[in-house]
Amino acid sequence: MAFEYQASFVAVTYDKEQRGVWLFKEDLLPTTPNPGSLYNNPEYQKHMAAMGKAGWELVSVQPLLRGVSQYDKSEHCSFGLGYSLTAGYYLFWKRAT
Repeated sequence: MAFEYQASFVAVTYDKEQRGVWLFKEDLLPTTPNPGSLYNNPEYQKHMAAMGKAGWELVSVQPLLRGVSQYDKSEHCSFGLGYSLTAGYYLFWKRAT
């Protein structure tokens, strides 16, 4: 039996977080994913339904990671902060030809 394959990508958004008040607000590095960006997204729902109707079977999901970093290069002190975030997911599909 022969198969054909396809991949699609679904992005994940993150909540914007801030610290401070009024003029002294600063944006923080993202840490909190917004799960609604996936399951409440009508485009995502349409895509999943269309793939199912077309006979595609979801066989694998792979996260795509991106690095986030912040550093200070002042003369008095230095620090660095870095970590990985999930930017989205690759969805791998197959169907019989």
